[in-house]
Amino acid sequence: MDRASLNATLENVVIKVVPMENLNGRKLVETGNLCERRNGRGVDLNRNWSVDWGKKEKDYDPYEENPGIAPFSEPETQIMWKLAISFDPHIWINVHSGMEALFMPYDHKNRTPDGLPSQQMRLLLEELNNVHCHKRCMIGSGGGSVGYLAHGTATDYVYDVVRVPMSFTFEIYGDSTASTKDCFKMFNPVDHATFKRALNDWAAAFFTIFKLGQHQIDVQSKAAVPKVDKWVSIDEYFDGYLMGRRNRYGKKMEVHDVGMQEIRTYFRLFLLSSVLLLFMFCSRISKAGRQIVSAIPI
Repeated sequence: MDRASLNATLENVVIKVVPMENLNGRKLVETGNLCERRNGRGVDLNRNWSVDWGKKEKDYDPYEENPGIAPFSEPETQIMWKLAISFDPHIWINVHSGMEALFMPYDHKNRTPDGLPSQQMRLLLEELNNVHCHKRCMIGSGGGSVGYLAHGTATDYVYDVVRVPMSFTFEIYGDSTASTKDCFKMFNPVDHATFKRALNDWAAAFFTIFKLGQHQIDVQSKAAVPKVDKWVSIDEYFDGYLMGRRNRYGKKMEVHDVGMQEIRTYFRLFLLSSVLLLFMFCSRISKAGRQIVSAIPI
């Protein structure tokens, strides 16, 4: 991608990068446990999301795939969940290593979704594979490509629940010749030339997906993504759903923690109260709302 095209792309997108989700797990790896994939509490964070959470396959390994005591039980997953809800992206990319692959939903099913968004995702991945992956990358659903189903993953959640029209898992490096006990070599380039090639290829791939994604994503495409029926708790509603809504001027509405407990309390009282309390509740919310809600331009 030339510099002019790169600058034009960057002028029209907002990119948020989380360089490290599993800080405590990374510390364990740095102390010598190179095959550790769980967080500091022994939970696989990519099994801790709510879509199909807790389902166990016949080859389930409780050490490798511990989903936690409940969906979103882990602070790291909660942080990522709130980011996904508040940012409300058009493209989500979950970056892994261990092989070279371009995956789309689903991880918990042996198939891809139906409809236009799925077709757009596949076309985009095929282009990336041809241009940047040099036709080496596997393409398809995670569950249908890697030989096992994964339940409670981030990518399935942001596609089905957050309704991000383009949700991906990229596996950006893998050494198939490495021993299963040599996790460093299996998941990381060990020489400068390989490292530089992987860095250049995937950096270019990310910018290409941002550029092509702008042309493929229709503003209305989010409505076409199937929405999973689910019960939404009061806390989830206020912490998540309300956080990501837009006001009539098209600006982000960010709900701050200040006063949230008070709003929850009043909302619960409202559910249990008589019609007489309705006016009091609405009046109190309108006063509190001016203090805790701010518009953040993007």
